[in-house]
Amino acid sequence: NRFPAHEYAQTATETLKSLKSRLKTSQYVIVAMIPTSGRHSPFGTEVYNGIKLALDKGKETLGLTSVGLIVIDSETDKGLLRFQLSEAIAEYKPLAVIGPLFSRDLPLVAELAEKTETPFLTPTAALADVRRLGTYLFNTSASFLQQAHRLADYAVQYLGYTRFGILHPDTAYGQELARLFAQEARQFGGEIIAVESYKETDTDFGLPIKRLKLEDLKRHGRTKTVPMSKGGTRVVYEPGFDAVFLPGRSSQIGLLTAQLLFYDVKVGFLGNSTWNSPDLLRAADRTIEGDIFVDGFFADSADPTIHDFVIRYRLRHQADPTSFAAHAYDATRLVLDAVTRGATSGRAIRDQLMRSPDLPALSGPAAFGPNGSLDRKLFVIEIKKGKFVQVD
Repeated sequence: NRFPAHEYAQTATETLKSLKSRLKTSQYVIVAMIPTSGRHSPFGTEVYNGIKLALDKGKETLGLTSVGLIVIDSETDKGLLRFQLSEAIAEYKPLAVIGPLFSRDLPLVAELAEKTETPFLTPTAALADVRRLGTYLFNTSASFLQQAHRLADYAVQYLGYTRFGILHPDTAYGQELARLFAQEARQFGGEIIAVESYKETDTDFGLPIKRLKLEDLKRHGRTKTVPMSKGGTRVVYEPGFDAVFLPGRSSQIGLLTAQLLFYDVKVGFLGNSTWNSPDLLRAADRTIEGDIFVDGFFADSADPTIHDFVIRYRLRHQADPTSFAAHAYDATRLVLDAVTRGATSGRAIRDQLMRSPDLPALSGPAAFGPNGSLDRKLFVIEIKKGKFVQVD
């Protein structure tokens, strides 16, 4: 449209027409609303890979041989994005939209989802209660609330931790995770000694660590004087808390844990899904040995369903799938499963997703809660001898 005189314009127009005709012959259509440009495009690629794998699996095991896929770039002008979504829904009547990826975009699509009776399933947004925005919104990611609940439950009930410090990045996600973990830990009878923050660009965390220690010394922490090998004495800090929750980027955790140990904060360290990256093992070395984190996906799980998904993904992409790919796979798979149960419209898909108690998620049978989040099993993962090991 922008370059009608270009030598390729006619060929492009004919190709596009052919693609649209082929899509319209599909019995069913799914739309993927993902970033295909800009700095978030790697996340979009992961989600796209998960969607495609689910469609291929659906052809093999569910007999759904005619499912078309439309991809819309979410990293565009919001007015244009809404127009493109509306046009695609009106023209192709998709069963569902996989996306958007970010919580900030959910209000943009909520009204459209309701108006057109089209389910939108976000595989990655952190928002715990998508249902407050509309009845056609679903979330297959491991929400911050689910992660905080699972981690606090395991830390208190299994590890016996009762007192916690929190050191988090001064970002929206860091603040939210800190708030939710404090809330959930208290519900299990735990005590929050201190909450401190740092800038994501920081490399020296001495000041927030010192503030953490000072707050602890007012309550349960103590110091003692110990002799040194070459004579003299040294004042040593003994923490009054059992663990520190560190909901930061995997690339920063190694710096954090090393500096915490330098300042004698020798306690357990707890993490969330951001820890689930090879970067953590490369950066943190032995400073996180024996520590734990939680996530909704674990690539090395012995579960046969997850193992099959991982093997398929590795064969196709020569890389391990991330939780983005896994949760997108789940979102697509749940839509296809609803079709095999008799749903052939957006409203019917929504109703199936809302009421089914045994949806086939990778981590095992799951169901959507009243807040629209998938109540899935979350893995507790330990760092053991330089590897991630499932411990629950």
